[in-house]
Amino acid sequence: MGFLSSMYNSQKPRGFNMQPRYYDKKKEDREHRRAIILQQIKLEEGEELPKGEFVSDIHRKFEQNKLYSRKSHHEGLKALLMLAFLLFIGVFLIMQL
Repeated sequence: MGFLSSMYNSQKPRGFNMQPRYYDKKKEDREHRRAIILQQIKLEEGEELPKGEFVSDIHRKFEQNKLYSRKSHHEGLKALLMLAFLLFIGVFLIMQL
């Protein structure tokens, strides 16, 4: 039965996920500041920006903080699981004696 189901239900291809090899933080910050300045110039001239185009520093810092707190939460959870696993093995070994 497993052979027949594998004929009809083939695996889906994995998605492409490329991680950049080099990250230039200074260049990204410079481009971000330039974009903010250009947006402010457009606003001062009276042009309306398309909805969702304005990027503020507050929003950017909020996103970075959210990513950092999520990452630290997962690290704490991993440490707790490792501690529970080691405690379980220790109790198991003590009971065997």
